[in-house]
Amino acid sequence: MYGHHVVEDLACLRKNNILENNHFNEGIGLIIDSIKQAKHFHLGKFQDFITPMDKIFHEKSRVFYGECGEHVRLPYDLCWFEFENFAPDVAMEEDVPKRGVLVKDLGGSTMMAWIVNWPRFYGKWIASPQQYLISVGKTIGQNEQLRKLLTPYIERNGGSPEVIQSYYASNIFPIPMGRKFMRMSQGLMQDDHRDLVALNAALMLLNCKNVVTEDNHPPAKLNKKRKKKGKQELFVYKTLKLVLPSKSENKSGTGDSGIKMKIHLCRGHFKNYTKDSPLFGKYTGLYWWQPHVRGNKSEGMVVKDYKIEAV
Repeated sequence: MYGHHVVEDLACLRKNNILENNHFNEGIGLIIDSIKQAKHFHLGKFQDFITPMDKIFHEKSRVFYGECGEHVRLPYDLCWFEFENFAPDVAMEEDVPKRGVLVKDLGGSTMMAWIVNWPRFYGKWIASPQQYLISVGKTIGQNEQLRKLLTPYIERNGGSPEVIQSYYASNIFPIPMGRKFMRMSQGLMQDDHRDLVALNAALMLLNCKNVVTEDNHPPAKLNKKRKKKGKQELFVYKTLKLVLPSKSENKSGTGDSGIKMKIHLCRGHFKNYTKDSPLFGKYTGLYWWQPHVRGNKSEGMVVKDYKIEAV
């Protein structure tokens, strides 16, 4: 959906060498080539797919770690995820309504991510001058592959033993594309946090048994015209679809214990069904449950102040 615009804008950025940084330009070239090879996913509005997951992704959660690191794996070795972020109350110079993340599987619970965004004030796609090594479900200190890779890099750049230990306690390592961006590293990481949350949420949903993808093919004639004019062809992109169970859950209004409960609103949440306790007596695996009303009306109603939206 956005992929062809991203490739064209980044190619223009690289050609003009606006930042006058060869290291950054090499990184842009790598991103362009990778987006062309990647499988594309369009996630829709950030607020729509993240709000039902607010119990998982909150202020104290760490992306790709703890609960956020469970059931996370890439469906393909190289993926491009894009989404919309509408913020009507944000000043134009801070508004970034279109966002994207390119991610590569490096094996051993390790991924590499590049952030590419469309700021409204600029009107074109630009890449963050920082990429991220992500250790899924482990700290860097617990990830032998990543620890061996990063320790010499940190030492070469003047990192003290204390700095090295602080990185070992983290599970995300930022790599600026050039020395001039090192002093901006922490600020860039804060700016890119929302994109990493979106990536984390998407990968958790993609590993649910009741979440499937649907391919959206561009018009063949349009791509033929674009190719003839030397333009980037449109990409096939995937969208996520939730497959609802054929039977309703606990129609009797009882919880897992069989005790009747007051009607209450349930946040969206994951459920992992095992062979010992399968869904409907036969399905196993990780499933995503949308926000819903649960309980027995005769037992009364519980009202809470959190917001619930359907995807």
